[in-house]
Amino acid sequence: MKNILTTTFLLVACVSFAQETINTFSVSSGNDCSEMIRYENIVSISEKGNYRIIKSNAIPEHLTGKFPNAGNPNTISPQKKTYTVALKPKKNKKLTSVYSDGMLGQGRPAYIFGVAINGVKMEPTAMEFFINPNTREMNFTWSKEALSTKVNLGDDCNNAHVQPTGEYHYHGTPWGIVNQAKKNTMFLLGWAADGFPIYYKYGFASAENTQLVELTSSYKLKQGNRPGDGITAPNGPYDGTYVRDFEYVEGHGDLDEANGRFGNTPEFPDGTYYYVITDTFPSLPRFFVGTPHKSFKVNDNMRGGNRERGSRRNKRRNNRERLSVEELFEQMDANEDGKLSKEEVKGPLQRNFSKIDTDDDGFITKKELENMPEPQERQGGQRGGQRGQRGGRQ
Repeated sequence: MKNILTTTFLLVACVSFAQETINTFSVSSGNDCSEMIRYENIVSISEKGNYRIIKSNAIPEHLTGKFPNAGNPNTISPQKKTYTVALKPKKNKKLTSVYSDGMLGQGRPAYIFGVAINGVKMEPTAMEFFINPNTREMNFTWSKEALSTKVNLGDDCNNAHVQPTGEYHYHGTPWGIVNQAKKNTMFLLGWAADGFPIYYKYGFASAENTQLVELTSSYKLKQGNRPGDGITAPNGPYDGTYVRDFEYVEGHGDLDEANGRFGNTPEFPDGTYYYVITDTFPSLPRFFVGTPHKSFKVNDNMRGGNRERGSRRNKRRNNRERLSVEELFEQMDANEDGKLSKEEVKGPLQRNFSKIDTDDDGFITKKELENMPEPQERQGGQRGGQRGQRGGRQ
């Protein structure tokens, strides 16, 4: 009888173990980092009025993986980036998502989450979604998790890779920065788009207790199977392949839905709300408690090409359309001063800056843009179209 009971217990235990889903989310599964970038890291942080201005060439000061690689066809190159965040941010009643649909893992990328102290952006989203195996149509309500081991974006050991524009950026825990900091300390990692600070997973136990503790996320992997049919939406067990495989459970950990909390920090001894980068999901937070600045809004200038955005640009080229003056200022006027400096503009505006800046004051105004001549039609449009189609992963 004893042997029968023992055998039954072992069988039940084995079945339970076999049914346990493996979590594919990982911040330590990227490619080796052995490359020293030939460009120097350039970043400046200043204060102007009510804002903190962060200017950067988006080049990290640490080793990176080798790019291009099998999962990422792009090469790292210097950028001209300007980010603006509020010096005195305020919490809102409602959260703002980094996804366009306003919920976790649903919709296209809407916002970059923040920028690290080295000037490299932190962007948890990726233009990767469930694809209908029959029609190849993307289901934007099921965004793939960039840090899943089942999603090959060619990330390096810093959970980073390169966009088609040449911009290196983090999708998760930036180990190149973390490993340079003093062990088990609370240190500033960067600034979120709404102006609140970002720290790595350690925080003070309380305002009265300066003991450091590891702060834990309140997200957990869902149990059971996804509701889709495998054709129009994903099915199979929740395993971390998709962002929606995770759910927020209040009180499950130390942090709130935005992966943050209120407390004292070395830079804010009187207390502030701050975000925390954890080594478990979500790593980089997916919601803002404040209002993200428009310089962090995802648009074509920031990300370069992908299938859907590239087709929009090609359509605009074919119709010989230009962005409106208001659209250009929305995308490029990072410090919201109502004029564009040479550091803020890109492409044809930068190449023809002196011609457009008719009063030679070093800035382009809306009136000067309105009077800008129409661009002449270029030759060799077919080659340009072929280049645009090559694109690359986000």
